[in-house]
Amino acid sequence: MQNLPILLAAFEQVRLLERTFGDDIPWSAIIQGFEFNGRKVLMANRARGIFKPKEMQDGLLSIKTTEPRAGRTNIYDDQEMSEGFFRYSLQRGDSRSGGNKCLWEAKQQRQPFIYFHAVAPGRYKAIWPCYISNIHESERYCEVVVGEPLDISRDQSRGVVYPDLSAPARSYAIRETRVRLHQATFRVNVLTAYNNKCSLSGLPIRELLEAAHITPDSETHSSTEVSNGIAMSRLHHKAYDANLIGISPDMEITVSDILLSQQDGAILTALQELNGKQLVPPGNKHHLPDRDRLAQRYEQFIKTN
Repeated sequence: MQNLPILLAAFEQVRLLERTFGDDIPWSAIIQGFEFNGRKVLMANRARGIFKPKEMQDGLLSIKTTEPRAGRTNIYDDQEMSEGFFRYSLQRGDSRSGGNKCLWEAKQQRQPFIYFHAVAPGRYKAIWPCYISNIHESERYCEVVVGEPLDISRDQSRGVVYPDLSAPARSYAIRETRVRLHQATFRVNVLTAYNNKCSLSGLPIRELLEAAHITPDSETHSSTEVSNGIAMSRLHHKAYDANLIGISPDMEITVSDILLSQQDGAILTALQELNGKQLVPPGNKHHLPDRDRLAQRYEQFIKTN
């Protein structure tokens, strides 16, 4: 496949972006593109969902869905499907020309690409490598399946091994991707509610922040509502999950005796100094941590300590 070298370069750039931003990559980072043979190559286009850079002869490099801003609606019906694929709408107009032609070429060549799936306005989860498994011309949509990274051979002379996934395998891949999408959306919403600051330390570096679940997402009565989340640094999140830090229903922070009894450096001291302080709440009262969830989680903290 003649496009494989440039595709592999794009995939490597996505890996780098994920290391920095995780599952919610900002559009400002995506539009920086990547270097290929000494030239800058774009990865996506703001106005077009189906994108092929001029450096590629055919096929496509990426597709994109957009999270509509408040008060707006999305004109395309892109959605996750239970059958083991994403439904991606064809562009308006001729179903075999323009951007739609790129979809047909990618299907014919069994060519992998990146799916930038919006998790919030201006922020995207990168899903890759994806493939076009089928195009429903009359219904005006195509099936996008998720493959494994190893489907792409490092021996470029061998090209790409198309993922011949069974229905259960495809469904599993979509379910796993859906979980990551929901987690990314939850993180974006929680961090936005807390103005991209750690609610315990005030740390304002977004790349170091996470959305901690009050009721863990592994429990059946968990929720993706912002009220079930608290913005914390990775360190504080880890301590909260390990019941080394507790938060009462009145949002008072309690540090465990395990941490209070230790003496070992500035980071530990900073954690100890949180004892008895108040959580910095989000500005919108509708986003305040749920008191009942805090109470249940705090009871667990007390029992553990």
